[in-house]
Amino acid sequence: MLRKILTAVCIVELVSPKALIAAAEQIALENPGECEYEPWVVPGARIEGLLFLVLMWRSDASYSGFKKLLGFIGVLAFLFPRAYVDYGSELAYADATDCEWRSWVYPGTRAVGLLYLSIALRESLRK
Repeated sequence: MLRKILTAVCIVELVSPKALIAAAEQIALENPGECEYEPWVVPGARIEGLLFLVLMWRSDASYSGFKKLLGFIGVLAFLFPRAYVDYGSELAYADATDCEWRSWVYPGTRAVGLLYLSIALRESLRK
């Protein structure tokens, strides 16, 4: 089920990255219209979507590795949610200091990190 959900997200990211980014900004930012993302963000999202699809569907081993990669990302998001979001903002936005994140974004990042960690842990325990 996880593979199907992530596949759907990755296909949207590959086919229509601007729409996905705009939707995410509407949800997460207080001022989405005032934050200008860097020129590399849209092609980068496409590459990420394609790379994740390849990792998820190339083989069972690559899918297992993908879930472990989520665990690594999860550790960072869980332990350092503010740094994770702020660093990502600095990379993605030309004017990152102008971006006003909604109050739930940092605890939400921690929760997603915990979810990613649990996916990786479950995968590690399967073997």
